Amino acid sequence: MPDGMSPLTPGGALPPPSSATALLAAFRAGHLSPVEVVETLARRAAEWEPSLNALTTANFEAAARHAAGAELRWSDGTARPLEGVPVLVKDLIDTEGLRTTYGSAMFADHVPTADAEVVAAIRRAGAIVLGKTATHEFAWGLTTDNPHFGPTRNPWDPSRTPGGSSGGSAAALAAGYAPLALGTDTAGSVRLPSAFCGLTGLRPTFGAVPVTGVRPLAPSADVVGPMARTVEDLRLLWTVIGPASPPNTTTVRVGLLPADPTTEAAQVCTTIADLLANAGLPVVELDAGALPAANPLLGTTILAEGRRGHLREGLWPDRADEYGADVRARLELADAADPADYLDAQEGRAYVRATWAELFTRVDVVLSPAVPIAPPPIDAIPPDFRAIILPGIAAQSLAGLPALVVRGGFDPAGLPIGIQLTAAPWREELLLDTGELVQRLTGPVQHRWPENVNTTEKESLNVVPQR
Repeated sequence: MPDGMSPLTPGGALPPPSSATALLAAFRAGHLSPVEVVETLARRAAEWEPSLNALTTANFEAAARHAAGAELRWSDGTARPLEGVPVLVKDLIDTEGLRTTYGSAMFADHVPTADAEVVAAIRRAGAIVLGKTATHEFAWGLTTDNPHFGPTRNPWDPSRTPGGSSGGSAAALAAGYAPLALGTDTAGSVRLPSAFCGLTGLRPTFGAVPVTGVRPLAPSADVVGPMARTVEDLRLLWTVIGPASPPNTTTVRVGLLPADPTTEAAQVCTTIADLLANAGLPVVELDAGALPAANPLLGTTILAEGRRGHLREGLWPDRADEYGADVRARLELADAADPADYLDAQEGRAYVRATWAELFTRVDVVLSPAVPIAPPPIDAIPPDFRAIILPGIAAQSLAGLPALVVRGGFDPAGLPIGIQLTAAPWREELLLDTGELVQRLTGPVQHRWPENVNTTEKESLNVVPQR
């Protein structure tokens, strides 16, 4: 049980999770109290946590106090944009007075004295921090299988990984602990778990959201990204943490990036492309071979920048025995790297940026699979997992592009399949508009959520939306 969680006994069946949009409407109408919401979500988390291990530190008692304050604001007409809405925060992001471990045993008792800028922003908007969510150690991994705090599990099938490194935020959102969450994305750490857990997750344009107070991994690629169950909810959070941008007023040109047609992920993307075309959007097929490989360049960049940060802080190699095996191995690999490789990678990075910039003169949004495979079992992660996952999500990180993952369908095993929408820098509103359209066109696919395996059986699921 995570630090700060009360051993609550569930009192009967819980109501279905509500969206942030629905909660705000209910608060505004006086039909629901933020105090009731926090109490309900605390019970839901208590039901799910033994199966998922999604929280590192719960904050339910303080959240209840803040909820009482939010209730007063709704009653006296001073409610703010996210007043009383619970938000989960990745354990890589500082929270004043609330333990923040960065997924490391070295920081197991670390309590920040100030909020990260992004946390301060959501608190100013009235949001309630419900807890800190599990992360891969120092966010340097794709599974959230943490050697110090245990593995986080996917609520669609707890034997499987939720992805990482924002796997705790993703698992908790999918299970209904809260309607909104903050994650970070350096090499897909918002997008991968959003895809594996059937969520909506945004990697913003590099530099769009302040990262002060966020533990760095690779500073030239690190971003904070919002996560939610729907694009509508994600937009609420984005409005608070992101810069204002003008609405899109033109017809969106969609480019479909081809993928292995034998995979369910590629088949779902083709279906989504057909739905968008039928809705009146021009859709063209792109030449995937014309885009340079970004994965090796991103890997080199993260190794060099990650090692530099750990050296500067005096953690590596002085405390090498306190790292988990996988992160220690990455630092050892970085020790052996040729510094010239980093300079070469930055030259390649400029070419990746230029190639994508040219692409966005011909299309506005690129549609592609978020990931090509289903979430693997935690005890059977493929040895080449990173090589499988990163090619489809590395370019956005390397080039600083905004990318949105939304659910597109389900595979035959009932596991969600995510699609990725990528746009030119500062076109987040365009991505959100397109993502909302995808969710409207695939309505039935968007309404299913995992059942707690301790209390109910999973329902059968359709494979892909109907064209």
